[in-house]
Amino acid sequence: MVIQPGEFPVVVQAYQPSGSEDLFVAEQVVYNQAEADVFTSRHTGLLIKARKPNASELQTATNYHAPAPRRSRGIGAGFIIVLLLIALIVAGFATGWIQRNLDI
Repeated sequence: MVIQPGEFPVVVQAYQPSGSEDLFVAEQVVYNQAEADVFTSRHTGLLIKARKPNASELQTATNYHAPAPRRSRGIGAGFIIVLLLIALIVAGFATGWIQRNLDI
């Protein structure tokens, strides 16, 4: 399925032909030809239809289309270091090492 560049975004839908009516299978808002090609290849053998999205579909699709925020790996490493320090302090108090060396 080839879609002209000026027509994007487009809602592509896959239907399973069944007698007198078509059964809905899947739907996706696509923003370029590559996304449309992936959708059509994933639903090979099904009837593919394309239409313009309405305003609510565009709003919902843009919310889901945004990339997920990335987490910082430094927070995880810092958390592990803090846990190790706490474990060492607990072990030091449990064995009496801290009390002997700090004269507590």
